[in-house]
Amino acid sequence: LIFVGELNHNKHQDLLINVVYKLKSKIPYLKLLLVGRGDMVEQYKQLVNHLGLEKNVEFLGYRNDVPNLMLISDIAVSSSRREGLPVNVMEAMATGLPLIVTNCRGNRDLVRNNENGFVVYDDVETFAEKVEFLYLSQEKREQFGQASLSLIEKFSLENILDDLKNLYLTNI
Repeated sequence: LIFVGELNHNKHQDLLINVVYKLKSKIPYLKLLLVGRGDMVEQYKQLVNHLGLEKNVEFLGYRNDVPNLMLISDIAVSSSRREGLPVNVMEAMATGLPLIVTNCRGNRDLVRNNENGFVVYDDVETFAEKVEFLYLSQEKREQFGQASLSLIEKFSLENILDDLKNLYLTNI
């Protein structure tokens, strides 16, 4: 699992840490890569230590190689309480990853439930169920990943420039 974003209250990575705790006996080699810095990093590290997840959760800090990290990941996750336009989700889609995201604006604008991932409410049980489901289904991961690649095309620079051009030309 990979989540790229500032480690803060809004991004709610403690939800993901608790998901890993719930699944660690079912998926022993489960890893969560947390990419980013933030004011909650020490609290999250304490939670990881308290739950005995030192081998399952990696705090990678700020990185310049996010595309490479996405390529070695199986599932992108976002536990945000609120978003604008989540670049981390867009990057994951452009990499062809399936997604599991919380149901907030931004996330649900990019992830179509059961098409390129799952949109879930803010609870450990449901999030963990979806992670386990995708872990067990390589076919569904691949299907969602292909859908992510298709869906993200509408956000390509070329398409956005065409949309802007059309917007300006029709409002002159």
